[in-house]
Amino acid sequence: MSALRDQAIDIQESLHDKFGVVFSLSPQVHDKTISEIEQWQREVAKRLIVDSPYAAADETLNEWEQVPESSLHDTQFAAALNDYRQFCRETNAPFERDFWKQKFGIDDCSKEKLKPVDKKTAQAEKNKKVSFKLLMTEWRRKLDKAEVQWRLEQLAKLRAELIKRLQEWLDLLASLSESLQTLGLDPGVWLDMSNGNLSPGDIEQLQRWARYLAEDSGAKAIADLLGKMHQIEQSEKIEQVTKSRIVKVPSIDVNSRQEIKGIKLAREIEHALPSELALLSDPDTSILFDIKYLEERLLCFEMQGETYRDETEEYIEDCSVMEDDKKGPMILCIDTSGSMSGTPESIAKAMALHLATLAKSQNRKCYLINFSTGIATYEFSANNGLEKLLEFLQQSFHGGTDVAPALRHALDLMESEVYKKSDLLIISDFIMAGLSDELLQRLELQRALDNQFNSLVIGSCFMSKRLKTHFDNEWVFNPDSGQITELINFKQDLALLA
Repeated sequence: MSALRDQAIDIQESLHDKFGVVFSLSPQVHDKTISEIEQWQREVAKRLIVDSPYAAADETLNEWEQVPESSLHDTQFAAALNDYRQFCRETNAPFERDFWKQKFGIDDCSKEKLKPVDKKTAQAEKNKKVSFKLLMTEWRRKLDKAEVQWRLEQLAKLRAELIKRLQEWLDLLASLSESLQTLGLDPGVWLDMSNGNLSPGDIEQLQRWARYLAEDSGAKAIADLLGKMHQIEQSEKIEQVTKSRIVKVPSIDVNSRQEIKGIKLAREIEHALPSELALLSDPDTSILFDIKYLEERLLCFEMQGETYRDETEEYIEDCSVMEDDKKGPMILCIDTSGSMSGTPESIAKAMALHLATLAKSQNRKCYLINFSTGIATYEFSANNGLEKLLEFLQQSFHGGTDVAPALRHALDLMESEVYKKSDLLIISDFIMAGLSDELLQRLELQRALDNQFNSLVIGSCFMSKRLKTHFDNEWVFNPDSGQITELINFKQDLALLA
């Protein structure tokens, strides 16, 4: 159906004009939109056929069109005219009563009674058959017109529904893009992961987190610090790299006549030596020339040429390359206990979102753990969309605080092949009990295997009632004053002072 195809193209163009920025940020969103439109096109094409209110009328007309002309008679003329009148009534189409009354000789069209005065002459019967064909043509024309009108109305309705649905989704993604940019996150990374189930509540939550990072100078500084902490540390090293190049290699071309190589026996007169050609100057010796020619024993210059062909040559070159030292997986433990309720929890989750995006942009695995007295986990991957991540981050336990289950789960991950050499970050107010000796031993063991342990403390109680630190890097943020205390290598500094 060309009208349906044109509508699909028009929808694509109108959406592209309005949401071109969103599409440019995420090719995946663009492809999904096109896929939705194509699916809509297939469903509408099927629906316009299945749901047509004129299917019965079309079937009736088809039956009349199949009636052989030889079997047509007055009763059939009257019955066909009655069906046509019924169709006109149902579709509000004009019924030319007087015209068909005259053509078929029907006295009362409402009762389909034939005129008793009509004579059944051959010419009269022929005229009625011609009128019957005209009736079929007119009936088909009106049926097609009614069908087209219904399809256009349905198409306009279904088009409006599709545009409304897609615009609501794309409006949400546009709001999401603005929120992500406010957060300092790459919109394209997250838009590609949105599968269309985002709700206005999700966007509102993102905007709240965005305000914490954009308006609060202290929170913004923390985000900058954490971003720097997780930047890839690179070192330069020399590697021998095998490379290839195309070189021109000379080769002999026997078919070329560029230069003299030597002397040979042949019968090539054009290359014969002058001494051989001199035999032709005397009739007595010319016979000898003919014999030598026939026997291919003429002394001739041997000619050859040289050509060049391309060959691939491999060679080894010393190259300076950048080596990734600390681009391992990332494990984030987020405290959602009752003591974190309110601004601290929101800041913690905004930081988690920030770092999860950073991990994705660096193609690092990322694992999130919410903890209170229990834990909830989420492994961040391309198969789990942004909606799932937001749903996870909005979980709260509001109970007591026990970091041990979260840390124990993180240590189990580090012992697996997938999460070797991980960066672990615990975001909490650290109003909790100390760690067991068993956990501390496991922590030291994993630190020796190049796993790194970091903490971000949110709250004012930590510095006055601090626990003994067990982290490689530690930051303390007081949301009331906006001050950040940076404790770099705190444990190592304590050891030096001891």
